[in-house]
Formats: sequence, C-alpha cells, structure tokens
Amino acid sequence: KSLVPSPPPLHALHAMAGVKETGLSFSASISRPGVDCLSGEWRRPHNDLRDQKVGGGHKAIHDEATAAAVGFSAAPIHGTVHWSQFTPLLLQAFGPAWFESGSISVHFVTPVSHLQPVKAFMARPDPSKEAQQVDIWMEHADGPVVLQGTASVGLKRGEMQTMAQSKIAAIKPVKGNLLFVRHPVGTTTTNVEIARIEFEKEVGPLFPFTLSEKLEIITEFHPWFSEAGSKQAPWGRAVLPPEALNQIMLGMAGSSEPALWPELPEDAWLREASRGRTPVGLFGGCEVIIHKGPVFPGETYDITRELVGKGETPRAEFRWVRTLLKEQGTGKLVAEMTLQEMMLKGSFDGYDELRAKCDAAALGSKL
Repeated sequence: KSLVPSPPPLHALHAMAGVKETGLSFSASISRPGVDCLSGEWRRPHNDLRDQKVGGGHKAIHDEATAAAVGFSAAPIHGTVHWSQFTPLLLQAFGPAWFESGSISVHFVTPVSHLQPVKAFMARPDPSKEAQQVDIWMEHADGPVVLQGTASVGLKRGEMQTMAQSKIAAIKPVKGNLLFVRHPVGTTTTNVEIARIEFEKEVGPLFPFTLSEKLEIITEFHPWFSEAGSKQAPWGRAVLPPEALNQIMLGMAGSSEPALWPELPEDAWLREASRGRTPVGLFGGCEVIIHKGPVFPGETYDITRELVGKGETPRAEFRWVRTLLKEQGTGKLVAEMTLQEMMLKGSFDGYDELRAKCDAAALGSKL
C-alpha cells in the first residue's frame, strides 16, 4: 500500500503542541499524571480502510470526502486498529494467557487520522494475581485521550465490570422510536454466519486487505502473528493480532453472507422511504472477551448475534450488538465481541421528518 509523504518527526510535533521533552522522555502519561503505568512506544497507525465497502449509497467515514461531509477535519482511523498497539503491554502484563482468556474493552474518545502519532498506556498490573483487570488508555502527542477502557486476563463476563458493560448500563431510555435501530433489545440474528481470516485472501468488503498485508503495516508486529514465526508461538501456530478479533467478528470475514435480522412487516413504509440508504457510521466502543482462545487464522468459526442495547446522543443513534464466535462442529464458545455502532443522524437526508413519524407511531402505540 502506498504511504503518504513522511510526516515530521515526533519531537517536532511535540514542540508544535507545546509538549516539553525534558525529564519524562514521554514515558509518563499526560492525561493521568502520577499514575503508575506501563507505556508503549509512539506509533503511527495507518488508515487502511479508505476503500472499505459499506453500501447504503455512501462511502465509509474513513474516506476523506465522506468524513469532511459529516464534520470531521480528517478521515478517522477505525478504532480497533489501536488494539494491536497494546500487544507489548498485554504480553508484559499477562503473558501468552491473554490470547487464551483475555479481554479488551474500550470507549473511543477522540479520533486519530492517518499516521498521527499515539501511545498506549496500561495501569501497572499486580504480578501476584493470575486473574485481574487493569485500566488502559491511549494518548495523542499533546495529551488528549484517544481511547480509554479495561483489559483483563482469566476473567469472564460477570466477573468484572468492563468499559463496554458500564456504558451499556448507563444507557438512558429513548423518547419515541429510533429510526435506524428498529428491533427490540434481545433480538437475535436468524442465521449462523461463518467467519475465517487467511493470510493471503482478502478479509472481506469491510476489511479490503489480506492478513499478510495488514502485518506489513501493523503498529506492533509480533512473530506469533505471522506464518514464518508461527512455530515460535506457544500453540505451535499463528494467532490473530488483537485488532483482527474485531475483523473476524464484524461481518463477512471470508464469507459473502451478512448477518440477517428478523424482518419487521410494520416497517415496510420505512424501507420504502429509505430506498436502500443507510447513515454514515463509526464505532463508539468495542469489547472482546476471549473464552477459549486463541483465535487462529485459517480456522472457520460460526457466528451469531444479539442486540443488547440501543439509544441515542444528540448527533447519533447507536446500538450495542454482542457477537458470539464459536468453534465449528463443537459449538464451543471461543470469543465474544460487544460493539457500539454509532449512526450519524446528519448524514441521512430526511432524518428529522422520518424520525418524527417514528416518534408519532411510538406515541400512538401507547394510547
């Protein structure tokens, strides 16, 4: 993939931002001064989804023109690309066990554009504990937080309070009816999807690159992620890097079959009015919990989904969807992902009018 011209060195960016390099050598956190933490290196992640195919009559928000049209100064990188930057910290804190029973759960705070420098941080873990959860966060060069959340090892859902779970618990009731999220919480998909990531095949329309191509630009490469280094891995085979856990569970990874949700006959008028259009979307938060890992490339998994939360902000409607990744044949739960999908109201022509009709219908059903 072609690269943009080399950006200025980090010390120049820090100087422009008014950040002093004396003393701390950028190992300390600016947003959480005094917190005892582990820190990674400054990395420049790539926007590798400029050519992402999302349908709905528009390009993805990772396209510069699309991002500008909805009010972004630059196209944002998809948030879960930052997970791989935590690899050294996850291994330092938890060792290989993170790939077997770990979790990562984050809320995205400020966007990152192509090759913009960022650094990962983790609250120092307790070395005496085999199972534990710690805070994680990421910062821009001048201190603003990119993401914040939690990471763990050896804990299941229900044994910890993750960032995603706290956000779901804080959802306020919706007044009226949402336009983009029509199903009630608890709805499940009607089909079993298959998911597979291979080294030399394009992941799918949502991730238009191969795993090998991803590894060429990944922020933190590890030999365990590659075919060449697979025999060095404790499992005798390569494992998917943290960001690829989102890729394999997002949809149509190694398959052309999308998730199918129950059809709502009462929404025929809305489907006609929308004419196949969808809003521009982005991630608000994402969590993966590994139950019986690792998750391997070259392995085919079954996927099912459930709507576990929905709501809105002034600018967006959102839904939280939990995806279960299971071993084919046995049905063993390997991992799960809980993702907050934000759908921008201002990107959808006629939103206010159609939303008013949805709200009126909701009011009428209560009378």
